[in-house]
Formats: sequence, structure tokens, C-alpha cells
Amino acid sequence: MEKKTLLHRQIHPTFVVNDIVSNQAFSENEITISSGAFTPSEKDDDKLSVYNGEKFSPKESFDHFVNSYTSYGVLSLTVEEINSIEPLIAVEDNDPFDGHCHIDFSEVSSKNQKTKKAGKLRDFAVNRKWTYKPQSN
Repeated sequence: MEKKTLLHRQIHPTFVVNDIVSNQAFSENEITISSGAFTPSEKDDDKLSVYNGEKFSPKESFDHFVNSYTSYGVLSLTVEEINSIEPLIAVEDNDPFDGHCHIDFSEVSSKNQKTKKAGKLRDFAVNRKWTYKPQSN
């Protein structure tokens, strides 16, 4: 992946308030998205799933994801943005499907630091705005 490659993150509706991704209430004029949308859960094994923009457009990633799960829309980050938040790294693993990547949080020691780093990811993505959102939202 190139450093400018976009990686697409699906945003669950519970992380969005009034078309804004919250920080459990982070607020900006138009998008409030929770840093939780960018924090791996226990079941993720410190790997936050994203789609490789070299293989999926934002809309294609959304369409693929909603076959099995729920998504409000897509926010995207570049590999360069992710890698700028040490020690996070973007990893292309193609598992469980071709075009799957993850953001590796395994070197982040505390929950507090994970939340802070997730907030930085969220800020990069929110500044870019929604890369795909279905018309119904």
C-alpha cells in the first residue's frame, strides 16, 4: 500500500449523533463521531478492521460490509496518517477477505492511550468528512 492509500472504516450507527461521530460527545459543526469508532474492541485482538482503498472504493466497502453488518457510513484515513500516530501501523492482511487491512494497536499499552490514539484517528477521518454515506442517512 502507498502512503496516500485511503483505508476505509465502517462507522456503526451507535457512534454517530446528529450525523456527527461523537467522542461519546465530541462535537464539530457537522460530524460528531466517537473515538470508540476507531478503538478496537476486546474481540478485535488490538486489530481495528479497515478496507484497502486500492481494492475497494468507499461505496464498495460499505456495500460489502452491510451484507453482514450495520454501517452508518464510511470514514477514511491514509496509511500515512495512521503511521504518523506512533506506534500504530496499517497492515494489509487480506484476512478474512482480499482487501482487508487492520490498524495494529498491539503496541499501545494502556486503555487510556488507545482512546487518545483512536481520537487522533477520528480527527483525521472527520476532517476528511464522510467518504461514503447512503442517501437515507
